[in-house]
Amino acid sequence: VLRCLRPDRMCGALAEWIRNALPDGRDYMDCDGSSSFRQILQNSFEDSTSTTPIFFILSPGADPVKEVEAMGKSLVGLQLGTNYWNVAMGQGQDVIAMAKLDIGHREGHWVMLQNVHLMPKWCVELEKKLDVFAVENSHPNFRVFLSADPNKGIPIGVLERSIKLTNEPPQGMLANLRRSFALFSKEDFEDRDTKVKAILFVLCHFHSLMLERKKFGPMGYNMKYPFSAGDLRDSAQVLYNYLEGSSSVKIPWDDLRYIFGEIMYGGHIVDDWDRRMCEKYLLYFMRDELLHEIELVPYADGKLSWPSPQPGPHEKYLEFIETMPAESPLFFGMHPNAEINFRTVQCDKTFDILMSLIGGSSGSSGGGDEEAAMSPMAIAENTCSEILEEVQEKKFPTDDVARSMSEEEKGPYQFVFLQECEYMNGLVFEMVRGLQELQLGFKGELTMSEVMEDLAHSLFSEKLPTWWVKLGFASTRPLKSWRVNLQDRCAQLDDWINDPLNIPKVVDISRLFNPQSFLTAIKQICCQSQGLELDKLHVFTEVTKRDAKQVDAESKEGAFVTGMFLEGARWDSTSNSLEDSRPKEMFTGMPVINCKAGMQTDKQDKNVYSCPTYCVPTRRPYFVFTAQLRTKAPPDKWVLAGVAMILDIGGA
Repeated sequence: VLRCLRPDRMCGALAEWIRNALPDGRDYMDCDGSSSFRQILQNSFEDSTSTTPIFFILSPGADPVKEVEAMGKSLVGLQLGTNYWNVAMGQGQDVIAMAKLDIGHREGHWVMLQNVHLMPKWCVELEKKLDVFAVENSHPNFRVFLSADPNKGIPIGVLERSIKLTNEPPQGMLANLRRSFALFSKEDFEDRDTKVKAILFVLCHFHSLMLERKKFGPMGYNMKYPFSAGDLRDSAQVLYNYLEGSSSVKIPWDDLRYIFGEIMYGGHIVDDWDRRMCEKYLLYFMRDELLHEIELVPYADGKLSWPSPQPGPHEKYLEFIETMPAESPLFFGMHPNAEINFRTVQCDKTFDILMSLIGGSSGSSGGGDEEAAMSPMAIAENTCSEILEEVQEKKFPTDDVARSMSEEEKGPYQFVFLQECEYMNGLVFEMVRGLQELQLGFKGELTMSEVMEDLAHSLFSEKLPTWWVKLGFASTRPLKSWRVNLQDRCAQLDDWINDPLNIPKVVDISRLFNPQSFLTAIKQICCQSQGLELDKLHVFTEVTKRDAKQVDAESKEGAFVTGMFLEGARWDSTSNSLEDSRPKEMFTGMPVINCKAGMQTDKQDKNVYSCPTYCVPTRRPYFVFTAQLRTKAPPDKWVLAGVAMILDIGGA
């Protein structure tokens, strides 16, 4: 019932069921959440024997070698070259590795073999060698440590006999904050100044936010980044170096923000919008108020509160972590709607895995008895005929239109629409060619090639064929919805073809192959009329209070555009500014926007949010331009909320 009504809550309900219904269920769900990697490694070492290796499954930024060496020095006085051998696997290293294993087996040394996935064939020999050692009874102090990326080439026998560890961040803010804070020992923490303690705790909180934000998909980050415990550890070291022993009363916040945001964490970040988001987090957390009390939930406006703790002993911070409110997107500065999408995707993936485990089908046809009785090829043949009927007659006479206009009449807008017609002709030509070829294949007049079979499979499974994606426009729609959208795009081009000297009063830029070219045309018109340099012009937006049907004349300056949707917030036409989204409302349509060109000024308006605009909800790499939207709240609030405008929201 829950899966039918609220699929976004399914995984949370499953987790709660495991915690409450199974014996020791909480240990399954929250295991090792508050332990550092060193503590987990020591616990695992106690379970290891001379015949049970410890196998590290590597994750981005993790370095188990340092932890093994630190543990070895404290336990057995480990010393490289004496009772410890470290071999990085690669070409020619197999002989050396075997020699070190023999020495360790006889004399009770520790042997670390790094990146064994680079030599999958040799891993079979390794498995045999470990079998021999088990028969011969190795020295009781002998230990083998292996590390590898996830790889299918690792023999199952090696994996079965090993204790397997990985240092991936746990799921959830609470578990991440526990793990982050556990990185610093009690003794080391107690030695620090109260200012350092306060900043270090908030740094752990910031680290947890950066790790966990990725679960929100494109709203969280435009790209995926390998943040790790090493970033937090190195940032803490910088903090110690700056503040320990310093007689200065003033804390160098600018320096700390720069090092954390541009070097430690920013060193991973390559997307400018992601970098801006990281910068705004640090701007919110790293300030003087932190030393007294700061709200750890940014821009929540009273909906959720968790004030930072007063500086105190280590135990006080541990107790404070356990008082964290129930997890919510508000922790990240995002609207509660943000979790609906990612939790629904999480639910779908979970049940796909469960269905694959029981060997069942992950879906069923919803087209009624008649469609259910049809074979996949029959469905593909029907779809093929339908699409051919829709597009066969579509061809825009670009050459005739171009000849009908004089050179003076061909302005930037005309070139944009001619280019759009060329793109559409190219797509339709490929569609018709491929579909006609497939029809001959269905009739038995042509041998079905691999390309034709792929096209038929795409038509049956409601997915876009490869060549249509390459020649087409950016889209996340399934095939049926994409076909409707294709007709809408053709209709807009038909309107222009009938009157090529005048562009539509309101241009739906979500129906253009290349919306950037239309915005460039706006700048070119401005450049010609005002004699300005094109590369110094920017597009500025002014949101009107009208929809497309209410516009009865062209814009006097720039052009009226439509087809934009806000994600992460909504537009309030009454106050003409950004406001929080309504519950369960993922996207909201924007009124007509007047796009104008002008020179960029150095003065920043504090009541304007620079909003990135993308073609599709997956965002990067389909960036279009930056819009300017009025806001009563601080613009930083919308940066952390991941607010953007999307042109084609697909079936959302």
